[in-house]
Amino acid sequence: MRWPASFRYLTRLNVPITETERSRVEATLGALRALLAILTLFSFLMTPPEPVRYAPVVHFLLATWVLHSLAVFAWVANRPVRAVFLYCLHAADIIWPTLITAFSHGPSSPFMSIYSFALISAGFRWGFPETVITSVAGGVILEVEAFLLRGTALGQFEGSRLLIRCAYLVALGFLIGTLGENEKERRSESALMSRLLRSIRTERGLNAVFHTVFSEFIALFNASHVFLVSYNLASDRLYLWQMTAQAGRDSRPYSKEIVADDCMKYLLPDYPEAFFSKRISPDALKTLTLGPKTRFRVMNGGFPELPFLPEKTESLLAITALLGDEWRLRLFLVNAKVGNHALQELTFARYLFEQTATAVYGVYLMHRLRARAGAIERARVARQLHDGSIQSLISAEMRAHILRRRAQKEYPAIAPEIESLENLLRGEVLELRELMQQLKPVEVAPDQLLDHLAEQVDRFRRDSGIAARFVSAMDEVHLSAHACREILLIVQEALVNIRKHARAKDVLVTFGRYDGSWHLCVSDNGVGFGFEGTLAGTELMRSPKGPAIIKERVANLGGEIFIESKLHRGSQLLIKLPQKGCVSHGQS
Repeated sequence: MRWPASFRYLTRLNVPITETERSRVEATLGALRALLAILTLFSFLMTPPEPVRYAPVVHFLLATWVLHSLAVFAWVANRPVRAVFLYCLHAADIIWPTLITAFSHGPSSPFMSIYSFALISAGFRWGFPETVITSVAGGVILEVEAFLLRGTALGQFEGSRLLIRCAYLVALGFLIGTLGENEKERRSESALMSRLLRSIRTERGLNAVFHTVFSEFIALFNASHVFLVSYNLASDRLYLWQMTAQAGRDSRPYSKEIVADDCMKYLLPDYPEAFFSKRISPDALKTLTLGPKTRFRVMNGGFPELPFLPEKTESLLAITALLGDEWRLRLFLVNAKVGNHALQELTFARYLFEQTATAVYGVYLMHRLRARAGAIERARVARQLHDGSIQSLISAEMRAHILRRRAQKEYPAIAPEIESLENLLRGEVLELRELMQQLKPVEVAPDQLLDHLAEQVDRFRRDSGIAARFVSAMDEVHLSAHACREILLIVQEALVNIRKHARAKDVLVTFGRYDGSWHLCVSDNGVGFGFEGTLAGTELMRSPKGPAIIKERVANLGGEIFIESKLHRGSQLLIKLPQKGCVSHGQS
C-alpha cells in the first residue's frame, strides 16, 4: 500500500530499500517465525487444548507450520526475495493463525497471540499503514470466526473477551506500526543525509551542487520554488539563488546579487529561525515554529513581504543557518507540504539544511582557494612575460628599427623585408601585452570602474595607435564587484577584437544609465562584423555571428546584447545590464 506522496513522510524521503537490507530483514523474520512455530508446537504437546477430538487436527497444522517456517527460513537465507513473494508470505502469516485458532476455540484460542507475528513482520517490512491494515484484518477474521463458530463446540467464548482481543490486535498494530514507521523514517533520514553529502563534491562546481541540494528539498516537501538568500557580513553583499520545479520551466538554479539599502530584511530577522506557514484564509495563516511552543497557531496577516515570492504562495517553509561569522543563510521553500508530523519534518529540514550548508560552504572555500591560487600563478606568469619575453621582443624590435634605417641608406633592396620584420615584432609585443593584461587578476570596486575603463581605453590607444576615447557622464556606479569585473573584461575583449579584425581608425567607448538600465557601447569605423543589419536578443545568442566570449559574459550578467554592423562602414556593440545586481547561471 502507498500513502499519498504529499502526506506520507517516508515516501517523500525517497530512500528505497536495498536487496541486501530486504534479505537481512527476511532472514531475521524467518528465524523468528521458525522459533515461534517450534515453541508453539512444543507448548501444544505439553498441554493440548480442548476439545480433545480436534487435537490431532491442531497437531497436524502446527507440525505443518513448523515445516513451512523452516522451509521459508532456508529459502530466504540463501536467495534474494521479491515483492510478490513477500506479499504471499505475509498472507500465509495471517492464514496460519486463522486455521490454527479455528480448531482451538476460535477467538478464545490460546494461539491467538500468533497473529502478533504478522503485525511484527508488517512493521519490519513496510511501516505504519500496512501494519494497521494487518491488525484490522486480524480483528475482522476474529469476528468472522466468532460468527461462523457460534453454536458449535468450538464456539464457546464470551462476547466481551472477543471485543477485548480485537481491540488488543488493533492497538498492537498501531503500536508496532508506529515504531516501525519511526525507525524507517530515522534510517531514511540518515540515508538521505548521507546521499546528499556524498553528492556535494568540489569537482562538480557550485551550480551542480546547488541543483542537487535544491532538487532534494523540492522532492522532500513537494515545493514549487526554492530560494536561498545568502548574506556576507564582512562585505555586506547579498545573493539570491533560486530554482523552480514547475514543468516546462528552466530547472537550473541561478543566482542574483541584490543591491539593497537594507540587506537584512531579506533574512527576516524578526521571524523565527525555522517556521512553516500555511494560508487558511485570505488574511490568516496557520504557523508552526521551532521553540518552546511547538504547535500550530493561527496568525492574522500574510506571508513576509519579500519581492521574490510568487503571487500564488499558499505555504512557506523557511530555515536559517549560520556559517561562522561570515555568512548568514535563509532557505525558503514555496508551496511546501508537510504531513501529520509537521514538527518532526521541520526539525529534520533544519538539520538537513545546516549540514548541507556547511558542506556547500566547504566547496565554496575550496573554489575560492583554487581561484586565488590560479590568480597568483597567472600574476607570476604575467610578471615573467613583462620582465622576460616582452622586454626581449622590444629590444629585438629596436634593433630591427636600427637595421632598417641603416639598410635604407646602404642596402635599399632589403629595407622592406626588415620593415616587415619590425612590424611583426611590434605585433607580437602587443599580443603579449594583451595576454599579460588578461592574465592579471582583475579586482574592480564599483567606485573604481570608470577610472579602470578610462585607463584601459587610453592604454589601448597608446599600444595600438588607434584613436580611442572613453566617455561617461556618470559620477557613481552602483553595481556589484562581480558585474564591474565582467564589464571591464567585456571592454577588454571588444578592444582586442577591434585591433585584430576591425581595421578601424577610431573607437568610442561609452558607459551610462538610461531608462533604468546600464548601457555599455563600443563603436568603431572598421569593416564591421561581416553582415549588414542588426542582431539582438535570442537571435544573436543562437547565431554564430558576433563575439562568443562577450555573448557568454553578457548572458551570465543577465543582460542584453545588440550588434549593428555596416559592411566597411563600422559597427556598434551595445550591452544593456540590469540596474540592480546581476543574474548569473552557475556563478556566485
